[in-house]
Amino acid sequence: MQRPIMEEKYNNSTQQRPEGARPLDAAIIPIDVPKYINQLKHEEAYDRNGKNAITVFKSERITVTLIVLKKGQDFHPGKNEDTAIMSVQLISGELTFESLGTLTHLKDGELLMLHQQLSFKATAILESSCLLTLFK
Repeated sequence: MQRPIMEEKYNNSTQQRPEGARPLDAAIIPIDVPKYINQLKHEEAYDRNGKNAITVFKSERITVTLIVLKKGQDFHPGKNEDTAIMSVQLISGELTFESLGTLTHLKDGELLMLHQQLSFKATAILESSCLLTLFK
């Protein structure tokens, strides 16, 4: 039995990332996480803001974003993220994760799951990189 052909989706070029044509949704997408971490740390946004991010996969139901943070920087859910179940997988560094009045410490390789409609704030205790996955 042959499966229907999936429509592949690609990002658009931006001033920050002019190369464009990076696949965001396809049947198979290999993601070179160390390469993207290095790229993010060398972009102007990381120096200017102390953090940077790139979406490495995006479908109708799942979005995966790689985030890099300098020590002391934080991130929190965006406008549309509070309706999704989320996971934060810390690749390297150390984060504090605050939600519902509870403070959780994440270290290298640890994973945290969060149900929808819960706000949070994650702060880098050390320079950190993590994958934020949203499940709609």
